[in-house]
Order: sequence, then structure tokens, then C-alpha cells
Amino acid sequence: MKVRGLVSLAAALLVGGPALAASPQVGEEAPDFASVSWVMNEPRQASVRALRGEVIFVEKWGVKCPPCLALISHIQQLQDEFGGKGLHIFAFEAQNHSADEIRSTVTSRGGRTYAVSAGGANNYQTNGGIPHGWLIGVDGKVIWEGNPGDGRFDQVLRAEMAKVRFPGLGRNDFDRSLAKSLEKYMRRDIGAARKEAQKVADNARASDTAKADAQDLLERYQRILDGQWALAQQYETERRYLDAQEIYGWLSTTMKREELGNQADERLDAMKGDDAVKREVDAAKKLRALQAQLQNRPAEERRMALERFAGDDKVAGTRAAEDAREAAGKR
Repeated sequence: MKVRGLVSLAAALLVGGPALAASPQVGEEAPDFASVSWVMNEPRQASVRALRGEVIFVEKWGVKCPPCLALISHIQQLQDEFGGKGLHIFAFEAQNHSADEIRSTVTSRGGRTYAVSAGGANNYQTNGGIPHGWLIGVDGKVIWEGNPGDGRFDQVLRAEMAKVRFPGLGRNDFDRSLAKSLEKYMRRDIGAARKEAQKVADNARASDTAKADAQDLLERYQRILDGQWALAQQYETERRYLDAQEIYGWLSTTMKREELGNQADERLDAMKGDDAVKREVDAAKKLRALQAQLQNRPAEERRMALERFAGDDKVAGTRAAEDAREAAGKR
């Protein structure tokens, strides 16, 4: 990482008094978060136990911590690369700044889609300096802790990500009779995956272990479907109609001719017939394209481009204009 030297030096300057051991430490079971106050991208699941089988990165950082700010774009890059493959990022601001300050700071430096909390996770204690992070492996234990600017962090993360077999399920081991179901799940066809799991559950010749795993898998699939439906409805409430349409489209395809698929079709039809929604979707597409163009541009260039977008009469009053204004650091 290009920021490694800056992060290591500045973090050292932030440490006060003698060095103390961070907690939890490598090899220990990772605890669930003692408290949270999500201000960006509230996760559907933030339980360390429930996410076992996947990889978790916990960070303590601060709005007034230069090395922390230097890492934001890199953390977003990790989210972009691994967020759909079993990586969960939870960033806890540790300097007691307001929700508005935190959101403005993160978005103005390229942070968009990982979960950020105002304080919290008090059972994760640093050694006195920030940034400080913990990497939790697929077995639920801490496999690395320290300064995320350390080049070894990326190496450990990538090695652990290779161990995630079924992102989103919270388990890596199922009876081999469920191989077809899991194969279809990995293709994002949960409708077909459910049918294959149901066959095993209904098979009188299947072992007790296979039946138990099949039932567990069916319940996990249902939680994913319910969670996606709830998220799409949340996006509608927030006027993030493009995001909602993408989820409804997936539900329509994977649950075709089933009740949930029919409900998704109804929501898609309703939105497509609403001129206000069409305007919001068009603005959201333009903002998404702009953000992709600006991803590797200097911070000041990003800010100015986002301000111009937010001030454009063609997108005035849309959620995309609000998001661009917030990302530019203007409230």
C-alpha cells in the first residue's frame, strides 16, 4: 500500500503512554460487538457468531486521525472486491464525532458501502493508537490485529478469503448430498437451490445429518430472501429506487412463479409506472456512473464534480443529488 509509511508514522504519534496489548488478541474467540450506532450502511447482520464461515474486519478509526483518513479509500476497495464474497467490514469511529461529521468525512474520501458506526464495539480495545483493526477468520477467531496500514494485513485477508466456500450462508460445511443445492446457491439461483435442498429434506433414505443440514439450509435461504425483500423496501422508503429495482429484479427471477417473485413483479411494475420514480432512477444511474469515473481521482476533483452534480437542475430534489452533496462534504 502506498499509504503504509504515512500510516505507521502517524499512528505511532497517536499512541499515548506505554504500549498496551490490544484486546481481543490473535488466537482468541472474537466477541460480538458490545454496542453500535450505525450511521452508514447499517448491516443486515452484525453478529460475529452468525457470520462464522466468513471473514470480518473490525476497525477503530477517527475523523481527526490523518492515517485513518488515508486508509478509507483502500477499505472501500476491499469492500468493492470482497463485499459479495464473504467479507464484512465494520468501522467504529473512536473520537466521539457526530453522525454528520462521520458521514461527511467517510464519503468525501471515497467510502461508500461499508458499515460505519459512531462509537461502539467497546469490547474491542486498541493499544492506545488508531487506526487499529482486527481480522476475524472463518472459524470465528482473531487471526490478525494491528495497524491496517501494515502491508501484511492485505496478505492475511486475501489468504483467509480463499477459505470462504459459501458466502452469505454463515457455514462452510454441509452434507455432501446438498452439493447440487449449494452449486445453485453459488450461482445466485436461490429458487432452484431451495428445491434441491427440499428434495434432500423429503428423502426418506437421507441420513439424519443430511436432513438436518437440508433443513438448516432451507432456513438460511429463507432468511436471505426475507432480508433482501426487507432491504428493497427500505431502499424504496429512502428513495433509492435503482437499488430497490435491482433487488426486486433478482427476486423476480430466482422466485419466478412463486409468491415472493410475484410480489417483486408487482413492485417493479408499480415503480416503472411512476414518473417520480423514473426521475430518481435516472439521477441515480448518472451519479453511479460519475462516482465510477471519479474513483481514482484526487479528493478535490471528486468534491468539485460531486458539487456540480448536486447543483444540476436536472437532478434537483432527487435522492442522488442529496447523496452527491453529502459525498462532497456539504450538508
